[in-house]
Amino acid sequence: MFSTPPGATHQKDSNHRPSIGAMVLFAVGVAIAWVGLFQLNIWLFSEIHLTGFISWIFLPAAIRMLAVMIGGWSGALGLFVGAILTNLSLLELEPFNVMILAALSALGPVIAVHLCTRWLQLPGDLSGLQRSQLLVFAVAGAVFNVFPHNLFFYMTGLSYDAWSGVLPMFVGDLAGTLIVLYVASVSIRMVTRSVRA
Repeated sequence: MFSTPPGATHQKDSNHRPSIGAMVLFAVGVAIAWVGLFQLNIWLFSEIHLTGFISWIFLPAAIRMLAVMIGGWSGALGLFVGAILTNLSLLELEPFNVMILAALSALGPVIAVHLCTRWLQLPGDLSGLQRSQLLVFAVAGAVFNVFPHNLFFYMTGLSYDAWSGVLPMFVGDLAGTLIVLYVASVSIRMVTRSVRA
């Protein structure tokens, strides 16, 4: 991992730590991936969007967990910047809401990764992560995104109640994560086979 979230094991050997430049580059890549998947999601699934923030399929949700699992705080920074960019188009004149929603998008996965890593007793670099455990991370990521967001929507008047968006947002985050992970898995297999052939 680039920079470990709280509670994760720190590497003792400083030679294995990436440079500041590498961490910034990773954060920029995460922000670009977030914005790209957000736009792709709008293009593919605009028919099943309930609001600009809630959809029955939300592809960028996969980036949340992967960014933090791979890059720690660098990934969270990329999520924060990416969410600011996408939120600006939805909340043009509300900078406070833009910043809070971006912070929720970035901090939710940090908490989820930290708790899952401890609960599953995985090392800080997540080596030995099984497919079934990846599903646990996906569910935790959805939970730590859905509830804070819906509570905030309700408290700021962006939603009429605190519960109507919970189920579609949870399903959307989970479906989006699983779709992206499945496509990535198939792509990696295809590339591996073509390299071996």
